[in-house]
Amino acid sequence: MIARLYNALRRRVRAKRAMAAARDVSVARIRQGGIKRVLVVCYGNIYRSPFAGVSLRQALSPEIEVRSSGFHRVAGRQSPERHVIMSRARNIDLSSHRSTRITPEDLQWADIVVLMDRHNWGLLDELGADHSKLVWLGAFGPGDIEIADPYELDDAHAQRVLDQLEQASRELATRLKTGAQVI
Repeated sequence: MIARLYNALRRRVRAKRAMAAARDVSVARIRQGGIKRVLVVCYGNIYRSPFAGVSLRQALSPEIEVRSSGFHRVAGRQSPERHVIMSRARNIDLSSHRSTRITPEDLQWADIVVLMDRHNWGLLDELGADHSKLVWLGAFGPGDIEIADPYELDDAHAQRVLDQLEQASRELATRLKTGAQVI
């Protein structure tokens, strides 16, 4: 019991430290260059990561491969219709998207792993992800470093999440293409 509490506290402290350094670490990783394979992750792979993945694919040259994945135990799930409609209004088509579950091979494949929040960071940490590959999408947009999961949010709040995803994805794509300087 004490060991479990200690490990939980240790994980929480490590996640807080990662969040505190997230903006600087993320921008520094992009500046290093050499990025040809991008894995975008969120918990369920039905909202945030597919939206950001499609957005990046549209903005980047075909030489940079982009995939999305998640941690949810069930793969093959569709993006909810409400999200598909909101995304379509932003020229992001998620109608054929089906969720996938992240694998160790995905982590090996990726040059960078783009994540949304501390929960994603913790799950990636548990999977043994190389921390030098981790990039927080929120580091490239306005506001909070974490991008909220819109799963249970009302439409107005979900639209704000899409605004944040759209702006951060656009800025990340620009930096991947140009190696532009930090925010």
